[in-house]
Amino acid sequence: MNPNGRVPTIEDDGFVLWESNAIVRYLSEKHGAGTLWPNDPRQRADADRWMDWTTSTVAPAITPVFWGLIRTPAEKRDLKAIEEGVERLAQAFQVLEQGLEGRDHVAGKSFTMGDIPLGTFVHRWYALAVKRPKLPRVEAYYERLQQRASYKKHVMLPLS
Repeated sequence: MNPNGRVPTIEDDGFVLWESNAIVRYLSEKHGAGTLWPNDPRQRADADRWMDWTTSTVAPAITPVFWGLIRTPAEKRDLKAIEEGVERLAQAFQVLEQGLEGRDHVAGKSFTMGDIPLGTFVHRWYALAVKRPKLPRVEAYYERLQQRASYKKHVMLPLS
């Protein structure tokens, strides 16, 4: 269904949609208008920003770390690429640390669509055996995410 031959892809009553963030936005508006999909355009734009930041900044930084440590045999690991990725992740999560000042979630007090993609990477960051800087707001955010039953069930899975 996806012309790129990748997942995720959904089919909703004949409508085929691919690309993770597009799917999250679509499902959030369809099933979570006013909650996951904020009615306030500024709050929604804030959630959008964090979704896009996750794709443009966090995902490229975590990829060599995750693939290097989880999916590559120890003897074939590129330790330099892993170390560089860890450093880029630490810098990225410093941005998140600042962004969470005075907030429980990335777009404010409530859990929104912006927390869905980012939350998966936050779990990976804390599940990977890497040295992390002390980030009290990010750690508290991760603790809040862990209290969500759906996060426990669908995100907090062993890395593979």
